[in-house]
Order: sequence, then structure tokens, then C-alpha cells
Amino acid sequence: MINADKALGAIVGLAVGDQLGALTEGKTPGSFDRVRDMPTNSFWTDDTAQALCLLDSLVSVNGFNIEDQLSRYARWLYEGYLSCHEWAYGCGPTARVAISGFKEKGVPSPVKNETTNGALMRLAPIPVFYCDDISKAIKMSGESSKSTHDNRICIDACRLYGSLIVKAIGGSDKQSVLSFDQKLWDENPLDRSIDLVAKGSYKQKEPTEIKGTLDIVDCIEAALWAFEGTSSYGEGALRAVNLGDDADTTAAVFGQLAGAYYGYSGIPETWKQSLTDRALVEYLANKLYEVIPQ
Repeated sequence: MINADKALGAIVGLAVGDQLGALTEGKTPGSFDRVRDMPTNSFWTDDTAQALCLLDSLVSVNGFNIEDQLSRYARWLYEGYLSCHEWAYGCGPTARVAISGFKEKGVPSPVKNETTNGALMRLAPIPVFYCDDISKAIKMSGESSKSTHDNRICIDACRLYGSLIVKAIGGSDKQSVLSFDQKLWDENPLDRSIDLVAKGSYKQKEPTEIKGTLDIVDCIEAALWAFEGTSSYGEGALRAVNLGDDADTTAAVFGQLAGAYYGYSGIPETWKQSLTDRALVEYLANKLYEVIPQ
């Protein structure tokens, strides 16, 4: 049986990380007081809202349907569907262009020339749903990027991260989760920039070289740096948000993997208590677990 604590942890971990970094988003490193706990009056942003739309689609159609996913992203952007506000808060520029294009044309209209992190930030529902089959999880993680970010670097970042989440849900130790597994990529190799990440580029960098920016390579490196160099969800999440810049997304990406690795039970209880619309997030996460093929 798939570990429910870890599957739930991947979704809730995303949301908690997103909310933890929301008030630090856009601030340059060193320009704000170091975050040491969940900020008061904080809330989650577009990262969690889009992840919930993706999750809702997987549950509703019991599988992958890119048009259905986009229809839910459009409902979020134009109607505030599954937002913690009455409107869509914080939509990134790449996703906005793609979702607006779908709304106007009725067909997927992804952006091809941007390497931003908007597909990676919402990824967790895909590897959770396909966690019984790592090859399928890798493929569908990449496919999920194409709704808005149809760029090889974005696709491969999602493929790589999907594989790590699946290994974490499966109970692998941290070294095994992060180890490079060549056989996973023999038939469809990773783009060189993501291949370097898979082989541990973030381990070779000085802390000052790690940047939590909108760029997807920077983002995945920062999330893995926070995960690899710490020993708990809380410690790693704070490490991620204190990078500043796109702090909510860096922490949301970290939170997906760390939540899968440490489990729902490993996320600080006070942070879960502070999670905006906690009942909704956890209800949907449990619904996803219920439909996982087992």
C-alpha cells in the first residue's frame, strides 16, 4: 500500500511552503528580517491554487486530461476557483499568457520560449497520482508542464522532480532519493541544464551562488539545496524562504519533496494549524490519495 502520510505530505508540504514564503516573495536577500516561523496574516498563493486545480482535475476525470486541467486553471484565473481569496492571487506572467490563450482559443496555448518555474511549483499531484509507476510519473510530470510551459527545460525539470517525489513517497532514504539513476533517462535524456542538477550541481555551489529566482534551473537547485542540506521539513523550508526573491515558489517546490520524504506528520503542527483553508487543502489531498491506482 502507498504510504498515505507521505502522499498527503507532498500536497500539504507544497501549500505550507508556499504560505511560509508568500510575504517574503519579491524581496532581495538580506533586505528583510530572517523568517523563523509562519508569518501572521500569511496565505498561500498561485502555487497552491494551481496545484489544487491540477489535483481536482486528476480526481474528477480519474486521470490526465490537459484540456480539463486548463479549464480549471482558467476558472481560477478568471473566477477565483480554488483560490484562498475571491480572486486569483499572484499569477505568473508565463502562466497568465498560456491560460488566457486557452480561454480565448479553446485549445492549449502554452508558452515555448520561457524557462520560468510555474509548472514546477504545482507539480506534486502528478507524481502522487502516478507514484506506483515511476516511469509513468516521469512521463506525466513532463506532460503536465506542457499546458502552460512547453519548453524542454521546464518539461525536464518536472520530469526530474517527479521522479524524486516518487522515490520519496516510496520510502527511499535521502541519498537514494537524490542519487542520479541513469536508467531512468536512457530512452529520453534530460536537457543538459537539468542533467547537471540531477547529478548534484547544487551540492558543488557556495551558499551565495544559490538563488531562489523565477528561473526554473535556479528554482530546482535552490529547493534541492534546501532539502539536501537539512534534516527536517521545518529547517529546510526556512532555508528556502530566506533566499528571498521568488521565496514562496522555492519553498513550495521544496515542500513537495520534503513533504513526501518527511510525511504529513513531519510538517510542524503549528504551521499546519496556520494553513489558510487547511480543511480544503487536506480534503482534496485525501481525495487524491483515494483515487491513486494501487
